[in-house]
Amino acid sequence: MSEQIRRKYSPEFRAKQSAEDIPVGRYGEPEELAALAVFLSSRVAGYITGAVLPVDGGLRRFAF
Repeated sequence: MSEQIRRKYSPEFRAKQSAEDIPVGRYGEPEELAALAVFLSSRVAGYITGAVLPVDGGLRRFAF
C-alpha cells in the first residue's frame, strides 16, 4: 500500500471498505481459523489430502 493511500484513508475506513467486499460482511476471527486447524489435524480429516479450503468469508466466490 502506498504512503499516499495510508495518509488519505484511515485504517478504520480501509477496514470498513474491505469488510464490505466480504460476502459475510466481516473479517474472520482467530477462533474460526483455529477451528479449521483443529479439524484438519483430527482423525476425522484423515482422508483429506491436497485440498484447498479457502477461509475467506466467501471473498473468492468468483475465483472458480
